[in-house]
Amino acid sequence: MTVKGRSDGKEDSLRMANEIVKIANDKLATGMHPLDIASAICHAGANFTAFAYAQGTDDALDIASVMEEFQQRLEYYDKHHREK
Repeated sequence: MTVKGRSDGKEDSLRMANEIVKIANDKLATGMHPLDIASAICHAGANFTAFAYAQGTDDALDIASVMEEFQQRLEYYDKHHREK
């Protein structure tokens, strides 16, 4: 996402992502289906992304940029997990 005002706190972003993955793993341990967990995370991501654009910038929601970034990360992690 290329948005004015967005920090370059990639380490902070990755740290928070890992915290969210830990929550997902905890839910997995309770028996929740992994695709249900993924759906919940996507739902939360969409909700908070829309909130961030509405509250954090005067710019319109840049759906193409958001989707491109998500697709790149999804493809990267798919390859990562399948190679294990």
